[in-house]
Amino acid sequence: APLHPVMPALVEVYVNSILVINNKGSNEYFNKPITEEEIRKVFRNSIFGVNFDSQNKPFTPMETDGESSMEINIEKPTLASQLLLIYYLLLYEDVRLTNSATLIANGRKIKSYSSAFLSELPIKYLLHQAQKDQMSYGGLFSPLLRLLATHFPQLSLVDDWMDDQVFGDTCRHQVDVNISDSSIHEAFQCIEENPYKTGKILKAMLNKNPTDIWPFSEIFVRYFKSVLGDEVPRHIQELYREVWLRLNTVLPRCLWIMTINALLDINNGSTRNVTITQENVLVDPLQVLRCDIRVFRCGPILKIILRILEASLAASRSQLSRHLLDKPLLEKSG
Repeated sequence: APLHPVMPALVEVYVNSILVINNKGSNEYFNKPITEEEIRKVFRNSIFGVNFDSQNKPFTPMETDGESSMEINIEKPTLASQLLLIYYLLLYEDVRLTNSATLIANGRKIKSYSSAFLSELPIKYLLHQAQKDQMSYGGLFSPLLRLLATHFPQLSLVDDWMDDQVFGDTCRHQVDVNISDSSIHEAFQCIEENPYKTGKILKAMLNKNPTDIWPFSEIFVRYFKSVLGDEVPRHIQELYREVWLRLNTVLPRCLWIMTINALLDINNGSTRNVTITQENVLVDPLQVLRCDIRVFRCGPILKIILRILEASLAASRSQLSRHLLDKPLLEKSG
């Protein structure tokens, strides 16, 4: 359904009513922000539901001041509702950071959405959907793109957007292969002895929509090191990279962390039983390079690592800017 042109303005008014201090300066005139749990309920019923399973994905909940969240019953959220929630979140953080010094000076304790929560949102994928249908969502696409470039530069890399456009315009011949965890496992078990079988499953994955193959992302990434073998044909490595790039259009930040952990150099004793997290990469983006040495001899996989490194450096710079805005230096009076 197309988006009503008034909705973005209403979201902006709502966000300002939460964060911007009015002339009367009384808390009774402030609205309450939407809780993370309420937002999670919407996305849990979408195609990304598995990533918002509260039993599998631990989030740091926002403080609710003793209030319980509203009961939300949504069978299947529309694209418009998801885009509006993304717009609300990005605009809320933008206004909060802009007014952070004023809010702290006035003694207001404000809520912020956790980085862990924001990192799980399908921001990039939803923005691409809005881009494809600008007749319906044109009024929201431009402000969303501005906020994305400001607060999530790692999701607005030029190379990523160009690749995504190519995937959207590419048509391949249909390959009649059943894709499942077991079929992917079998294909990669014989990648050196029978690369044709591996190539067939990779081509089948390329024929699917990115959201259709995302449920297999974990088992797919698990075989990263198998692709680095000396006997693996370059064609298979290129196909693997293409599938990875397609998955990168859905939940890129989740994919990056899975990739980094899959390629960790476990032969080094210091990296045994080590799991790299989103926070680790934000603090030290060079963690990305703690990978199997064979990566640097494999062109297609090295391109993936360099793409993740570029995004991680952008994310680290953005995180530093956010931290400085979150903790402003206030002048002491007197």
